[in-house]
Amino acid sequence: MVLKATEPFTYDLMEAERKMFHATVATESQFFQVKVFHVSLKEKFIPKKVITISDYYGRNGFLEVYDATCVSDVNADRNMEISSRLIQNANATPKINNLYSQEPGTFVSGIYQVHKKKVLNEHIILYEIQDNTGKMEVLVYGRLTKVNCEEGDKLKLICFELSADPRQLRSVIHSFIKVIKSRKNKKQPLNPDSHMETSL
Repeated sequence: MVLKATEPFTYDLMEAERKMFHATVATESQFFQVKVFHVSLKEKFIPKKVITISDYYGRNGFLEVYDATCVSDVNADRNMEISSRLIQNANATPKINNLYSQEPGTFVSGIYQVHKKKVLNEHIILYEIQDNTGKMEVLVYGRLTKVNCEEGDKLKLICFELSADPRQLRSVIHSFIKVIKSRKNKKQPLNPDSHMETSL
């Protein structure tokens, strides 16, 4: 069953604008993070829809789907009982203090509040995120620096890699960001070049 999916986004500007989207799916006993590289499949990845994924690659904790024929609909009368606990676990944001004990190279997804923002240059932004357990840096490169995110906003991060030294989250080619604007930042005068919710 599909739990959620992002909108398709361009992840490689050099190669004729390659597109993909992220999704979370579940069986009755476990959930999976999926990278879908055939964006026409977005119409099948609708929350609560039951689908079959027949051919995929498993890599770095993700299922990767490249071919449209790999995903098929299941009979409409097919019911799946997904426990609320499993859905909660699939949507959970890891606590920052737990990230410090994870293996470098682990991929992290979650929603975090931005405490500080530092623009290093036009292609690199360093955010400091925090929760009630600690703080961590997030290094964002390239296309993801175009999002309109300020201190106090929340960042929804998908597929960010945990580095060893320094310990921080770093964007990679398949990373996705969505900005959830804080109430304070929403009250600022409207700017025709800005968006309340931005994702890349």
